[in-house]
Amino acid sequence: MRVVVVGYGRVGRRAVAQLVERGHEVTLIDKEAVRLRGAVDVPNVKLVQGDGTDVDVQRQAGVDRADLFLALTREDNVNLMAAQVARLVFHVPRAIARVYEPSHRDVTDDGQLITVCPTLYTVEAIMQRVDELATHPLPRPDVPPARESRPVRPRADESKFILVVGAGKVGINLVRSLLGSGHEVALVERDVAYAAQLRTELECPIIIGDGTLGPVLEEAGAGRARVFVAVTGNDENNLIACQLAKRVFRVPKTIARVSNPKNEPVMRQLGVDATVSSTAIIEQVIERELPTIPIRTLLHLHGERAQIIEYVLGETCPVAGKALRDIAFPPDCNIVAIERAGTTLIPRGDTRLQVGDMVVALVTREQEPQLRRLLMG
Repeated sequence: MRVVVVGYGRVGRRAVAQLVERGHEVTLIDKEAVRLRGAVDVPNVKLVQGDGTDVDVQRQAGVDRADLFLALTREDNVNLMAAQVARLVFHVPRAIARVYEPSHRDVTDDGQLITVCPTLYTVEAIMQRVDELATHPLPRPDVPPARESRPVRPRADESKFILVVGAGKVGINLVRSLLGSGHEVALVERDVAYAAQLRTELECPIIIGDGTLGPVLEEAGAGRARVFVAVTGNDENNLIACQLAKRVFRVPKTIARVSNPKNEPVMRQLGVDATVSSTAIIEQVIERELPTIPIRTLLHLHGERAQIIEYVLGETCPVAGKALRDIAFPPDCNIVAIERAGTTLIPRGDTRLQVGDMVVALVTREQEPQLRRLLMG
């Protein structure tokens, strides 16, 4: 399958590596030459430097022949525009755009453009772990006291108290979800101006300071927290904050957001009770989508001038119900076979296409986009 990826950050690198490992043909677009140099040694990857939202750049990358388009930069607007250009101009069968802002999921109503919001996936995963704790409460851990252990000050409502460190998009949406579920929440944020702004938006205490420092966590009430959640964008900060919460303040449950999935097992071995990786979640979404792509390139012929492609006809197929002889196929195109309900049909002029048919066609590279529009809509 041909896949075009825009953005070679952490998520893009892992996506490209997994796609190549599975035998897919990958083209990578990135603005920055220095990032592309990191992919030079990756086998079977074509590199294109440029703006992934630009029509000419997408054409150079072969988006008109792609089966799947992945927009994985750190910029929501770039990802959404690039994916929509790929769908509208080049009729890519399926596109996936990574977005951080939850409201951006609803920018487009294109059913074949999937928006993946790691912010919400991370919040949902953390909320599941909080709910598990509510069902099976944990006692405070019996850990050796740290040298500067501080006294625990219990309150009657401490079973509902959750301390969150990090007020990025994940932190803000998590706090809102926790408050909506009836929890008492306090939030730690180191940016003074941003914290002051949040005090007008959130109905919870906001403590200004570094969440990896004991005095700041003590001020925030870590000594009575039942759950401690570190969701900054920095794995190291999240680890140290959770370790302080566990060893100094004896918080029963610590949860850390992890940017690099490779750090998950390490952080669990170092005492973090649960980890949530938004990068791994995005990978799972991409993995789920791969088997459902309705177009797949089977073989290239004559130096890629011609190709054998498999199309699965969906509900929106414009020619479903029509006989082959009545369909205006491109001149350099032959329908080789039709797979229907486990049976292979040899196509004839009076063979009628049906929704769900798997159509195998031989077509030139230049005329494939025309055939795609004809069969897929």
